[in-house]
Amino acid sequence: MRIRLSDERQLEQLLAFLAFDPNVIVSRLAADEVEVSFLGSLNTSAQMMESELRLRLWLASHPDVIAVMQE
Repeated sequence: MRIRLSDERQLEQLLAFLAFDPNVIVSRLAADEVEVSFLGSLNTSAQMMESELRLRLWLASHPDVIAVMQE
């Protein structure tokens, strides 16, 4: 899953938030975009749902940021 932020200055915070879980691989693709992958047997739908839940949690404390998630 890819996540692009409207404010690239917030990307480091998002990276740190997502990387707390050792079963998640977060890679920076651009100044405003990351890719999130899960280790284990989660199918694409489950990965999308888990990514969305984590992103919503992060966005709750960053209401000025807009995020776009895509497969």
